[in-house]
Amino acid sequence: MSALSGPLLIVEDDADIREALQSYLEMQGYAVRAASNGKEALAHLEAPPRPSLIVLDMGMPVMDGHRVLTARKASEALARVPVIILSGGLTEMNPRDRAVYASSYDVAAFLKKPVEPRKLLEVIERHVPRSSGAQAGTSP
Repeated sequence: MSALSGPLLIVEDDADIREALQSYLEMQGYAVRAASNGKEALAHLEAPPRPSLIVLDMGMPVMDGHRVLTARKASEALARVPVIILSGGLTEMNPRDRAVYASSYDVAAFLKKPVEPRKLLEVIERHVPRSSGAQAGTSP
């Protein structure tokens, strides 16, 4: 399970969304790193500790989410890191095309923006346990 011991990685070009998700997930007991584009995301993926899960926007400047998925697929180590796509466009795909895309790039889930934070947390918790000792809802 050492592959799942790193922080979550949020890859989102909208600073307000990125910061809100990061704050929410940190309050839920997760360590979180953030990137504003795919190029930054790849730098995080190559540096230890390897993220335990990626929350990935698809439409970004510099390098989009599809190129991140392509780079991830090419690396045996990175291919094991679960990805949740958080985007408007891919959720509009018909279910068959989305299933083919998910299978091709080993995508754990697709969530539509704007995402309900609790829904995102529910999907994350299926793939990554919270840090030991962290308890949701116990902040003062």
